[in-house]
Amino acid sequence: MAENKLDLAYLEKLCNAFGPSGHEREVQKMVLNYGKPLADEVLFDKTGSVIFKRGTLGPKIMLAGHADEIGYLVQSIEKNGFLKISNLGGIFPGNLIGHEILIRPFKGGDKIIGITTNGSLAGPHKDKIPKLGDLFVDIGCATDEEVKELGIRVGDPAVPYAIYRSLTRKRKEKKKDAKPDEEPEIKEARLAVAKAFDDRIGVFMALEVMRRLSEENISHPNIVYAASTTQEEVGCRGARTAAQLIQPDIGFSLDVTICGGGPGAKSIEQKMGKGVAVGVYDSSMIANPVFRRFVMELAEEKGIPCQTGFLNRGGTDAGQIHLSGIGAPSLFFGIPSRYVHSHHAMLDLDDVEGAIQLLIELIKKLDEKTVASFTTL
Repeated sequence: MAENKLDLAYLEKLCNAFGPSGHEREVQKMVLNYGKPLADEVLFDKTGSVIFKRGTLGPKIMLAGHADEIGYLVQSIEKNGFLKISNLGGIFPGNLIGHEILIRPFKGGDKIIGITTNGSLAGPHKDKIPKLGDLFVDIGCATDEEVKELGIRVGDPAVPYAIYRSLTRKRKEKKKDAKPDEEPEIKEARLAVAKAFDDRIGVFMALEVMRRLSEENISHPNIVYAASTTQEEVGCRGARTAAQLIQPDIGFSLDVTICGGGPGAKSIEQKMGKGVAVGVYDSSMIANPVFRRFVMELAEEKGIPCQTGFLNRGGTDAGQIHLSGIGAPSLFFGIPSRYVHSHHAMLDLDDVEGAIQLLIELIKKLDEKTVASFTTL
């Protein structure tokens, strides 16, 4: 793989930003400031999506990453000063006990940290896997009046409280064509952990593509639209409105995906560190087989690691994009990640770099004739 050129300082800021579904404004301001100088035009839909356009002629290529992360809403304020919360997106309550969440109060400027608990860490139900409705949030208050004095109201949003960090590990790997007695190579794996890779990593990838197209003055026979969409975690809503605005000819959903290689995940094919996973199927879309073959063959030709992705359930923004207009062949590009929808998701940054390089190679190739070949008989 070519040199890794990721703007990791920006990725860190993007992941640490506050932006649960329906409350993406802080993130989208950051995205707008970063992407505006790279685009010929900036477009907006009415759900809060930000779209960067580059180019004037040829098929319309949509790259979509969603700005929202999983989060919570304050559902009620108890008399004893504890809070009850509801979910924004898929939450696994068993991952929450003893963790911190960050609440943005309706009144007041400072965000407030709370600790999630089932109230029985040492009691008879301590080993029980809770439901979200069983949990409370402790913000250190003793009465509901104290809570209200902090500015917190029912409906206030919250997100997992965790910060981005990176780490490197030495790995021994054998080449595909290595002889049985040949020693494995030592590879340095560059990993990162963050609370909001789902899906700031997709937004980041779309922006990185735009940055390199701009800075390297890369010619392409199409119009590229990099969209930072909203409310994916609650129904891919921003992708639907953004795609209606763009009316793309080709779509890519850029996101994370589940991965195998860890305890209890032996049946999952896609692995962290083995390249971007190009989706075959999920609950929202069956990938166009001609388009997908084109992508996989190009990755092989360019020596870019790539693997097959498969989801038995769930969907991505591609599920909405491929139904826009009269239809747009679309693919899901997933970065295999451990512990998605938790405070600490983990991924391999080389998978991210490879996905960006593959997208750029595709953008160079996707002219009108090639795009038409995916749907003509």
